[in-house]
Order: sequence, then structure tokens, then C-alpha cells
Amino acid sequence: MDNIELRANKASWAIGERLRGEVQSYQYHEVGSRIFTAKFLLVNKSHSITIPDDISWERISSSHYNIGNLIDELFYKIVHNNEFNLDLLSNFSLSKIGDHVLYDCLMIMDRSSLTIEEFQDTNLTGQYFLHLIQRLMENEGKELGTSVTPEGLNKLMIEILNPSNGSVYDGAAGIGGSLIEAYRFNNDDISMFGQEINGSNVALAYMNAITNGIDLSRFQIAKGDTLFSPAFIENDSNLMQFDYIGMNQPFGLKLNNIQMMDYDPYGRFSGRMGKISRMHGDLAFLQHTVASLNETGKAAVIVPVGVLSRSSHAERAFREYIVNNDIIEAIVLLPNKLLSYTAIQTVLLVLNNKKKSSRKQQVLFINAEEQFTSKGRSQHYLTQENIDSIVAMYEQSSTNTEDVKVATLTEIIESEFNLNPNHYFTSQTVETQFGDVIINKAVYDEKVKNKRTLKEIAQLSRGVNLPSKNTIKEGQKGYKVIQLKDVEDGKIDLESIEVIPVNNAERYMVESGDIIIASRGTAYKVAIVPDHYEPLVLSNMFIRIRIMDKAYKPEYIKIFLESPVGVALIEGMKKGGTVKALTTRDIEDIEFPDIEIDEQEKINQTVNDAEQKYIDLIKQAEEKLKQGKLSAYSKMGIENVIEILD
Repeated sequence: MDNIELRANKASWAIGERLRGEVQSYQYHEVGSRIFTAKFLLVNKSHSITIPDDISWERISSSHYNIGNLIDELFYKIVHNNEFNLDLLSNFSLSKIGDHVLYDCLMIMDRSSLTIEEFQDTNLTGQYFLHLIQRLMENEGKELGTSVTPEGLNKLMIEILNPSNGSVYDGAAGIGGSLIEAYRFNNDDISMFGQEINGSNVALAYMNAITNGIDLSRFQIAKGDTLFSPAFIENDSNLMQFDYIGMNQPFGLKLNNIQMMDYDPYGRFSGRMGKISRMHGDLAFLQHTVASLNETGKAAVIVPVGVLSRSSHAERAFREYIVNNDIIEAIVLLPNKLLSYTAIQTVLLVLNNKKKSSRKQQVLFINAEEQFTSKGRSQHYLTQENIDSIVAMYEQSSTNTEDVKVATLTEIIESEFNLNPNHYFTSQTVETQFGDVIINKAVYDEKVKNKRTLKEIAQLSRGVNLPSKNTIKEGQKGYKVIQLKDVEDGKIDLESIEVIPVNNAERYMVESGDIIIASRGTAYKVAIVPDHYEPLVLSNMFIRIRIMDKAYKPEYIKIFLESPVGVALIEGMKKGGTVKALTTRDIEDIEFPDIEIDEQEKINQTVNDAEQKYIDLIKQAEEKLKQGKLSAYSKMGIENVIEILD
């Protein structure tokens, strides 16, 4: 199979190079997909599509004229001679591309494609088509996330669903990957339904199904908006409901025509599952998923973790609904970097209207963050071994382990319906100055007996909201406002701070000795406000911790917050989607070791001495490097050209 991927990659690169300057780059995949599908239809002997008798691959590939017209004619006749809804296959014409260009592309496909014998194996043709399209889209600079879910994620969803028969549905079908994976998993007893808003993707989904050997009488992708105009309706008034749903829904979708959703005839977006707003696209797809499950249905949906933990009324109402109705079965915390188009932390949410008795009144949290294989530094993927490990934890786990937490519905209700898996795991991997370390919060709670909470010794408040830049007028008076860019390596750069006009500045001013901690974004930043001689205001990117109890040193609290334990406690509380966020309520209950002030001062001095030694060693190393290079330049004879300015 690796050889298939290599051949597809080679063909896609060569086709992209040949089409460069001849068609728009975003059309490369339109050309490549139609050439390969045309060859499949004319060469494979087992598919059920009716094709015209007067067109053959030999006729097309040996012709130097009318190549585009011949392929267009093939698709036109297929559309009109088959009962399936294949209209979109002819929505892109090859006739406008020069015959000499198309001929070269056909030759590339012949050289780097499959043999005639291999074209009879739909496992091979399906794999080839997928890799071809992925690489062509990447050549175009497309983000695959809008169309193509990574193959490993599709496999994980389907193996969790374990479809044995019945109907499988995807309301954000893209090019049909989840449905085709369901077919590969069990090609005897399932029917496949999907909806996709992008017409080009719908055409690709049908070509994907054809080259995978799927009987199109069991495969239907509708073009349209799943939320505003769902395609699968029964009795003209009810949503069609399905046995299985596997979906990688759009992230961070903003909703238009929100007024229409208040009057949704299927009751998805108001009432029992929470009334949504324009910002609730993630939630709307989840509401649609629940409404589209039949009474024994099961869903596996990839979602941003924020929708399971954010405090908006609508999202909490949805979580209350799925918890109180006991339809949430498992939440799998996925590895990062599986989706190339986002850094958002993602989970696989498993809903089940017919949970087995041993799973009732509880939710299975699975930490699969370490279940990945690297493809370079920037991309991770799931191998079959990774998938098998996750599925085994899902199917076999009944007690708590390092990577599994079985939470009762009572625990979840007591946690205010927070479904973020990080909230429930006692062990957590965090990035620190020592590299990645594992922190066991249960051991911390057990072994460190004397602890106090931040709210017992300090006042906590957030910073001020900043005005948008286009509202600031030149010459307008303001205050120096500390922003994220002003804090590096635990220090505040007082010289770089901008003056910004803000309202009610006095409420948000900081004093010397205040601790500030970043409340938004991925960077973990903690600093102590130094002595200063003019007013400083804190932006809403930070939370201010002002120590009120003189028995505690700010430096000691900062050292704890920067420790691996402090980082784990803070990171486990961050909520949100694209931008993770903290509130004062999140961190006010964080417990730190309660020790005497003289011991705190000793700890502070130990850290100060270590930091100073580190700085001195860095300076020594820099001086040795400098002298070594100057010696090398002297041997080159260029030392007299260099004048060092202090």
C-alpha cells in the first residue's frame, strides 16, 4: 500500500507541475480526479455504472484531439444514463484545457498510476484516489480540513461506532471519507448518507465512492446546508434518523440567518438542547447530531474541547441535556497536530442512545494524547496500532487507570457539567523548562498535606478590555497597558509598554509586587510587577493576583505557579476553542504548599541564586564562542576588518 501512496504522490506532483499556468491552481484536483475516475470507469470491469459503448480508455489516451470533450462526454452520458444523483460529476469541464496539456496528464496517469490488473482491485483504486486528491489539494495550497479528514481519524470514528448493519450518516461529509471508511469496515449491510455544502466536494465524494467500488444505490451525498436546509427528511416534516453518525464537523463556524434557526421546524436549536446564538456553530452541529440519531443510534463526532467546557448558557444547557438523558458514553482526548489546519485541542465525543447496562449513569474519559505517530515535527497521525489501543480502552475499560477515568453522572453534575477530559484525569503531561513531565494531581493532593488556596490569601481580578485599534484617535491620552508581548521569561519589559486609552483605568492598575498570569492564548506567562514610577494598567490578557496576607511572599507564589505542578493545575483549567482562556474563578481555588515565611525566603533565594548562576554561565559561554570565532577570523586574515562596537 505504501507503493500506491508513492505512485499517487508522484502523479499528483507531475500533474500539478504540468497544469501550472494552464489552469487556476485551485482546479488541479478537479482535473486529476476526473482523469483517474474516467480511467477507472473505462478499465475496471466490476463496477455497476452504465457507461457509453462508444468511449474507451484506449480511444481517449491515444487521441491527440478532443480529449477534454471525450471525458466531458463520458461524464455527461454517465449522469444521464444512470439513476443515481450524479449531476455534479459534470460541473467541471475539461474541454477548456488544451489537448496537449491533457494528453501529457493522461500519460503521467498511465506511467504513475495502476496497472490494468490493479485497477480491478477497488482497495487499491480507492487508496490511490484518496492520496492523489490529498496531494493535489496540498499542491493548490488548500487546507485539507475543509474537505478531507485524516484517514486515521475516520478509521477511529468508525471502529468506535462498529457498524454492523443499518444506516451511516455524516452531516459534514467533505469528500465522503467517513462513509467510505464505514463501507470498508462492513460492506455488506450498511447504507451511506451524507450532506456537504461544497458542490466540488460532493462530486469528489461520488468519485471517491465509485473508485472504492461502492454500489451507488447504497450511497447518497446531498449538496446543501446541513443546519439550515437538511436534505434527509421523512414524511415532509421529520428529520430522517440514523443508526450511526460519524462526523468531523466544522470548527468555529459563525452562523448567519440566526433568526431562521429560532423557527427550525425540526426543533434542533431552541428549547430542550439550548438556544443558540451566532457564535454557536460548534453547538449547532452537535444539536443536529443528537436530533438525527434514532432511538438506538450511536454517534462519534470530532469536536473542539471548548464546546464541552465553555460557560455560555446554550452550551451548558446542551451538556445538561446529554448528561441528564444519559446519552453520552465516552470522550476521547485526542493527540494534538492530527488536524493540520488547527491547533485547537480536539476530542472524540461518543453519544449512544442504547448504552449497555454496565455503562449507564457514567461517562468514560480516555486520555489518548500520547497515541500518535509523528510525520515530521509539525504533523501527527494515527496508525492502526494507535487506533487499536484507543478502541481497546473504549471497549474494555470499566475501572480507572492512568489513561481512563470512569466518572459517574453525579460527579459530572457536581463539576457543573464540565466535560473537559483534563478536568477528570489525575495525571497530566505538561511542557515545562525541564521538557515534558507527567504530573499526578492525586499524588499531590495526598502527599502535600498543608495547602492553602489563592483566594484565601489574595485578591484576584482580570485586566481591562482594550479598545479596537481603529477607534483610537491620534493624540488621545491614555495609560501604559501591560499586554502579552510585554512579558517574556517571567519579566515585564517596562520600556516596551504602549500607551492606550482605556476606560475606568483606576480599577485595573497594578502595584509593585502584584503577580500577573496570562489568561488567554497558548503561552504560559507569569510575572511580578516591579517597582515603577508611573501608573501601569493590566490588559484583559492577564489576571492580577494581589497578595493580601503578609505571611506569603509574591516570589514564592510565582515560583509555585511556574513549577510543573502549578503549570498542570493552570493548564487543566483552561477552557475554550481557538483561544484558551482562564477566569479568576478557575484559579482562585488552586492550592499551593503552605509553609512558613522564612522557608519561603530560603526557597526564593535558592531560585535567585540558580537564575544568577545560569545567567553567568550563559555569559561565559557567549564569551568563549566569541573568542573562538575571533580566533578563526584571525586565521582567515580578516580580523583587521572587524571593529567591535560596545
